[in-house]
Amino acid sequence: MYHLGICDDDSMFIEYIKRLFQEVCQDITFYEYLSGEELIQDMQTQEKYDLLILDVMMPGMNGNETAKKFREQFPNTLLVFCSGVCLPTVESFETTPYRYWLKEYTEEKMRREVEGVFGKLEKTKVMPYIVGKKENQWIKLSPEQISYIAIAKKGSVLYDANSKESYSSPKKLAEFYEQLKDFGFVYAHNSYIVNLKYVAIAGPTELQFIHGEKLTISRARAKEFLKAFAVDLAKKYEEDME
Repeated sequence: MYHLGICDDDSMFIEYIKRLFQEVCQDITFYEYLSGEELIQDMQTQEKYDLLILDVMMPGMNGNETAKKFREQFPNTLLVFCSGVCLPTVESFETTPYRYWLKEYTEEKMRREVEGVFGKLEKTKVMPYIVGKKENQWIKLSPEQISYIAIAKKGSVLYDANSKESYSSPKKLAEFYEQLKDFGFVYAHNSYIVNLKYVAIAGPTELQFIHGEKLTISRARAKEFLKAFAVDLAKKYEEDME
């Protein structure tokens, strides 16, 4: 499933771009915005965007202003600017767009552009934000800062590796696993998933995080966990050698 935002004050152009992407892939959730203000307001509650297509010239906040605000929350999302009249400027590239489209492109050329961007999407996985609750306040968290997520009575508990804080979430553990399995989270026990980034040592029955905390590895999960841990270690070794 890909999550694609389109922000343009021309609703017909939005429908046009949606149609071209749907020709390439049906497994896309679209988020449509007619202004930069709409996008900025809605993105506070969104966990991820794999791609944002953003009009440069809009009433109110223009594309460059909107992109700067967007990048504060989603620094790794693939960004494509589009415009009917404006050519790229130095300011346009401050937010690291992947492409700059002109609306005057023929449909054949735009279709090729869409196919090229989708090809990049397939190679680029955007880590989603997750939301946790602490003292009646909802906080957007990066999975990279979470050491593990455990089952709770009414959802799950997320444990911050750095601050040692914990956050509650109504989302079930199985839902978190489906969301984060491509980003290094693995079942060590039916009651929790672990971020391999923070695992220092793992044996048949126990793992230890780099900050010292230990967790039990269940017999049922030991084989798959230790295999994933070994693969992760090998990957880290290869990266260190480069």
